[in-house]
Amino acid sequence: MNMRYSAPFIHTDRNDAYFSAVHLLSLIPIMAVAVVYYGLRAAILLLFCSLLFAVTDDICSRIRKVSRGSILNPLFYGAVFALLLPPDTPLYIAFTGVMFAALVVRQISGGRGSAFINPPAAGRLFIRIVFPLNEGALAMPCADRTSVKSLLLGSSGFECFDLSKYYQSEIFMGRYPSFLGTACAFMILAGLVYILAKRAVRFYAPLSYIGMLTILLLLRDLRNETSETMLFLATTGVLFTAVYLLFDEETVRSFGTVSITSAFVCAALTFLLSFKTGGIDLIVVPVVLTGVLTGILDYGGKIIKVYGEEKQSV
Repeated sequence: MNMRYSAPFIHTDRNDAYFSAVHLLSLIPIMAVAVVYYGLRAAILLLFCSLLFAVTDDICSRIRKVSRGSILNPLFYGAVFALLLPPDTPLYIAFTGVMFAALVVRQISGGRGSAFINPPAAGRLFIRIVFPLNEGALAMPCADRTSVKSLLLGSSGFECFDLSKYYQSEIFMGRYPSFLGTACAFMILAGLVYILAKRAVRFYAPLSYIGMLTILLLLRDLRNETSETMLFLATTGVLFTAVYLLFDEETVRSFGTVSITSAFVCAALTFLLSFKTGGIDLIVVPVVLTGVLTGILDYGGKIIKVYGEEKQSV
């Protein structure tokens, strides 16, 4: 019998619909900020990616003749993917990423609940590799909010900016050039509080990742005599990783020690990568690698368990 565990989620008789609804609702403030800052093109990207993921998932489920489950689940994944995009991302690039996440990662792995890596993170990493120039499709918040030409033509590029010129309130509210949903630390933390209050995820899951990463960053600050930990946590998108990427039911299938170990591994990978890279790589690469490692550990644990049971029965 194929047993699948989806902790650190808390089990009820309405897991799929309930957890998807809670996580989708927690994204509403983040999506609202994205639309306020980047206008019509942000709203179109969010709607396009969410509906495309949902329609693709539904079609694949019908073809494979399996239960489609709650539509809220693919809508949530599509929204998460959209929030990882630069504001001036063309629709054809968004389409490519969603197709890779929904078809290659999710369906080839066995369908809903069987992917060994987070689909939005994998899809975002895929277009990062295939369309590397799109990483410059950032935009100034609250500028050209009615413009949608970038959805077809893309961006002509974006000049570097200096975070030191922004107020702390602007930084924590994400009012600086970044991806659609990873910059607003205040709203991401509010989403985490809502998810925890609704008991849709066990508290130790995201907090283990944030706590471990914070300790490593503080040690680096102590060694270098700097004070950049809070700025790193607020501006790199790692809070979005902790809340919406690392601990979904398709990435972490075990509970307790294994999920905490996964959090520590992902935090260590994030810390190590921060010496070499930034941007979207720092958000999605540790998640993808942790998903692969967790899948290997999960599979190895099942083999050991089956071998032990067979040995006892002899």
